[in-house]
Amino acid sequence: MWKKFRQWYSNETMLPPLNFTTQEVNLGGKPFVLRRASEDDLDELLDVERRCYAGETPWDRGSFANELRKINDTLYLVLLDHEAIVAFIGCWFTTHESHITNVAVDPDYQNAGIGRFLMTWMIRQSQELPSTKLTLEVRVSNEPAKHLYRKLGFQDQNIKKAYYVADHEDALNMMLPLQEQA
Repeated sequence: MWKKFRQWYSNETMLPPLNFTTQEVNLGGKPFVLRRASEDDLDELLDVERRCYAGETPWDRGSFANELRKINDTLYLVLLDHEAIVAFIGCWFTTHESHITNVAVDPDYQNAGIGRFLMTWMIRQSQELPSTKLTLEVRVSNEPAKHLYRKLGFQDQNIKKAYYVADHEDALNMMLPLQEQA
């Protein structure tokens, strides 16, 4: 994964720092706060992952910390319910391609439109840059996520064999075209 990003990134123009202003959002009649993630959130990000992945953390503390330090080309957002993180999403941005790196919604908050909201927010951000496409990888076994991504317009691409390090599960690469290429 990192090798792909380094190759991809080295061919791209640097972007100015990605700004984000904390905002209140209403989802399903319930108020939440959407804000940029910081290194102070590491414990809670890992806790959300543990709840989503049966006690496992696909991303470790170092991986999250590394991502959160990048402000020019990476944006991680957290969704809070009464100051507790209940969901997050991360994305890399370049002028050519945007890539969702990680998205998770606490199981107690799933099926309430939160994942769709976060994905839609990142799609709009990618379009504004403007990237020509948005990509992501998803576990081949994650049917609910694949269903959501397809409803949002993502198209199946290739299978990446043994993509996930911990259990060697395959990943489905998916892509959403954002604009016509010149």
